[in-house]
Amino acid sequence: MKVKRATAAILCALLAASAFGACTSPAPASSGASPASGSTSQDAGGSGDTASGEPTEITIAYWDVEKGLSGGENDKLLQKIQEDTNTILKPLNITWDDYRQKIQLWASSNQLPDVFAIDVIGSSFYYNWTEQGVVAPLPEDLSAYPALEEYMSSPDIEALRKEDGKFYTIPRTTWTEIRQSATERKMFYRWDLAQAAGVTKEPETYEEFRDMLRKIIEADPEGKSITGMTVSIPQLLDSFFMPYGVPLGMGDGSGSDFKWIEKDGQYVPAYFAGDLKAVFQLARDMYQEGTIDPDIALAKQQLSEDKFLQGSVSAYYANQQSDNLAKKWNEVNPDKKFEDCVKLAKPFPGLDGNTTCPVFKTYWSESYISAQSADKMDAILRLYNYYLENDEMVRYGFEGEDWKKEGDSIIQLNSDITNTYPVTNIGDLVQNASWYNLQLTGDAERDVYRQIDIDYWNLIDETCTVPEYEP
Repeated sequence: MKVKRATAAILCALLAASAFGACTSPAPASSGASPASGSTSQDAGGSGDTASGEPTEITIAYWDVEKGLSGGENDKLLQKIQEDTNTILKPLNITWDDYRQKIQLWASSNQLPDVFAIDVIGSSFYYNWTEQGVVAPLPEDLSAYPALEEYMSSPDIEALRKEDGKFYTIPRTTWTEIRQSATERKMFYRWDLAQAAGVTKEPETYEEFRDMLRKIIEADPEGKSITGMTVSIPQLLDSFFMPYGVPLGMGDGSGSDFKWIEKDGQYVPAYFAGDLKAVFQLARDMYQEGTIDPDIALAKQQLSEDKFLQGSVSAYYANQQSDNLAKKWNEVNPDKKFEDCVKLAKPFPGLDGNTTCPVFKTYWSESYISAQSADKMDAILRLYNYYLENDEMVRYGFEGEDWKKEGDSIIQLNSDITNTYPVTNIGDLVQNASWYNLQLTGDAERDVYRQIDIDYWNLIDETCTVPEYEP
């Protein structure tokens, strides 16, 4: 009993950590971003003059960048990118499980790569790195990099200028509007097991969801000692629980996505807008009754995903595209189709009866340039400008050969693009651009699952409201 109480306390601490991680952050002043529009011609190059002379070697720390740069001379697209930007790209690998620890260690030991991605805006790391000269400021004049200059001019990115008027980071834009960010976090659950356990109605509230999980656990239809829900990483817990009582209490997982509300003529932390105690009580109750996996405090992306694919948990909460998860599911479970076994939970109403959209920033994570690599600034910005100008090419390959456009959709002609051109694995190096995930691909088999996410977005757009706040 003492062990269970202690673990429940750890769960609440994790929820609190993800919720209150940035309470010292100042209140920003604006919101709403527009992405840079990308040219898609396979002959496109940088708008500025390509540097002559020897190529500049750029070390990059980015999620699974080793895989992205593994093609070498056999990757025609990588070779084009390097030739057009006069650079040589070298990987310094990080994963979703270790990126924070690695980058913080490199920063403290003066071993940072030339450019790296992390999510620390608003945190003590951001303030220390920018004030202590760990990361380099961008040039005040970005006119030599027109696509990047336009990209950095969006209102919520402009708000990131420091007191000296300079940018110290390049945010990775995710959405064109805040409402779309509600599609980032999804609860996948085993509807086939729920039906086997006697559930006849898809859950539409937190209580119905809990009841469904209890029935699955009790029935254990596959005899695997199944447990409740898990998450890809513990930092996402607040995104599921906060809408129950404090809609603006959720964060993007960085611990620095803090929001403010106006109360009695003053701006106060968003946690004052709702019933925070009820949120923690819900999480505690679910853990104690077993509808939350007992090992959730130790959750890691691959481990949690494997648990769901192998049937040892009833539900999986993650920042995951349905088509990507379905591909893995169908490989692990060839006799059980994803669409027959798994459903997406609808957004659940909170205590006040309102169903709200999760509210994140229009960008998630950022690129930083090491102060020790300031002499490579021009080469790095040329590379970033090139990625923005050729956004579709760096993601999908060569137009007409690997993809074509039909209306607003990008029809992929090469279903094995990441193996043909491994560098497309880091096509989102500069900007996330998750709006691409809400488009069909032209691959009928894949689009069955893409449509699940499109339908989910349409449901959110129809039923969810965005609470008023100051970002």
